[in-house]
Amino acid sequence: MAKKDDRPVDAGLALLRGKSEQELIDFWKQRFALISAIPVDTARVGALTPQLRELVRIADRAERKRLTTARMKAFTQLPADQRERITKTREAAYNVDRGVLEEDQRMVDEILPTLPEAKGYPTAAR
Repeated sequence: MAKKDDRPVDAGLALLRGKSEQELIDFWKQRFALISAIPVDTARVGALTPQLRELVRIADRAERKRLTTARMKAFTQLPADQRERITKTREAAYNVDRGVLEEDQRMVDEILPTLPEAKGYPTAAR
């Protein structure tokens, strides 16, 4: 029988548990800036998808919601060009790992009504 690998898919994200909201927002802003700077569309998808996989793996729903909310707040603070690239990347990631994006989208849909500033947050293509 194969041993299950419990190591985080994204170690940086896994280390965020328990951090302050501002630390989380700063983390996401930095990650989004790095991802949006990647010149190739498929490579950007490959950079974003593991982070979403790691979020979905978090068993503590309250912590996952906190991390996702910080991600959404960080997104709203990005320059327009970065928001556009991240939006396209998230949409493309849906075709790479539909299950993860659908699960993440359920959390986003839950948070959106409580976060007016994130009304333009990109949704997964359905």
